[in-house]
Amino acid sequence: MVTLATSNEKAFVPSTLEAPTEFGQAAARVKGKKDFDYTIDSVRRLKSQIKKTDKLFLLIGMDAFADIASWHEAVALLAECEFIIASRPGHSLADVAEALPVSLRPKAAIVEPFKKHAASGELRLRGVNIQLLPNVHQNVSATAIRETAKAGKPLGKTVSPAVADYIRKTDLYRRG
Repeated sequence: MVTLATSNEKAFVPSTLEAPTEFGQAAARVKGKKDFDYTIDSVRRLKSQIKKTDKLFLLIGMDAFADIASWHEAVALLAECEFIIASRPGHSLADVAEALPVSLRPKAAIVEPFKKHAASGELRLRGVNIQLLPNVHQNVSATAIRETAKAGKPLGKTVSPAVADYIRKTDLYRRG
């Protein structure tokens, strides 16, 4: 789907880093391993393939970042790469700080004044670097796309026609 979504953008080169292999999931079950990777696994694998001087950024929507504290090895993940968070309407800078794992959160007294400030700028805390991408006015998330597809509703306003066609043809998100 990434390839379909970026096919008209020559500057983007889709990665196969997380693409399933032909026998990957079956082999993982046979060997007793998990049949998925956590984000930290993908980031570490990618970092092993790039130069030490390169910077790695993880682009994520605020709706997904809101759950970052519950992610596998969240503290390590936040230290491994810089985050770029696409702000969503209605989220504040305090929401970003409060989403962090407890061990990384600033004290409540520090966060309180930012509850009325839109999520923009940078947040740098004890080895955690977060850049906030302002003015993202599309209130669309991967969760909303999956829910729309599962309900069998048209996807034309949320994804490109090629991606919508792929989701429809493969019945993606409607299974299970």
